[in-house]
Amino acid sequence: MERQFRFFEAPVGMIFTMDRKLEWASFICYGCFLQTLMLAAKARGLDTCAQQIWSLQHNMLREELGLADSDMVVAGLSLGYADNSLAENNMANHRLDIEEFVTFVS
Repeated sequence: MERQFRFFEAPVGMIFTMDRKLEWASFICYGCFLQTLMLAAKARGLDTCAQQIWSLQHNMLREELGLADSDMVVAGLSLGYADNSLAENNMANHRLDIEEFVTFVS
């Protein structure tokens, strides 16, 4: 857990904010933006880890980074090279079959 607050020792840690005036649907666009950034990094041989935990640290980040009250912290992102010797970078995730989470209507 504590390694998250050091961006997993990645050489680059980013904090993403969004103006509070934007509608809730803007989170969908923001998610697409973050995914595109992560895919672009991967295409260049870099690894990333999106980190929601930073949104819980908004008060500290506001003070340390001088964020405006109108900005909300959405997420953090670690950027660098994964250490594949670590167990957490080699976990096998069970994937649901599409029929388990999608309803098809014809």
